[in-house]
Amino acid sequence: MSRRVGGKLRSAGWALLLWAAGCGASHRLKPRVQQPTSTPGPTASAQLTSPSSQLYPVDEALRDVLSGELEYVGTGRWPGIERSYACAFRNERVLVVNAYCTPKEAPAFRLDVYSPERGRVSIYAEARGGVSAHDRSSYFTFTAASMPAPGPETRVLPVALPMSYQDLQRHERERYSAFLPSCFGGKRHEQLEGACLGALAPQSSAWAARNHAFLEQASDDWYRLVRTMRALATLYGRDPN
Repeated sequence: MSRRVGGKLRSAGWALLLWAAGCGASHRLKPRVQQPTSTPGPTASAQLTSPSSQLYPVDEALRDVLSGELEYVGTGRWPGIERSYACAFRNERVLVVNAYCTPKEAPAFRLDVYSPERGRVSIYAEARGGVSAHDRSSYFTFTAASMPAPGPETRVLPVALPMSYQDLQRHERERYSAFLPSCFGGKRHEQLEGACLGALAPQSSAWAARNHAFLEQASDDWYRLVRTMRALATLYGRDPN
């Protein structure tokens, strides 16, 4: 059923970057809700896509989430975060998962964005209290990661926009177990970290430069989505047992 609604390696080179101070302005976005149309599962015509030469930038992933009305896909457990519940949504460009989709807000928030063509972006924030009530200057952890769409050699179920929650869950489980290369960075407990792993290592400097401003300051789009996902969690989320 669906409804329409809105590795850990450290790189010394990252410590040489100048991390400008600041925080984004908060904006509220009222979620829009419509009744669903039926949602088919993945079809045999879903094609694997080749990773693009440029990794999915974090700010562009957020813009893709905000590009159109979101459709509710489902709620359930999420690989790697078995104690919590996640909620998934989609629009005409991406699937997006609120990995901590609970009516009672946690001091952690993670947003996973999946584009069939551009790959996956994951953004994680922690604060002393509910993340929606804080801005970037109050986060003691704020990190992001980009990963290309998996190629056929990985044998990971490819992302397709019509996929069900169970199929998206399967994709994430297979991706999580495959240890695919990614680029990541940001601050964890106020300590800089960042690297590109495996075959993506040559992209370390480019990825860091492209996503530096967002990781230091966040953005209006980020705050809009945090508050929107918080509102949607009160409708579709479940508190841990």
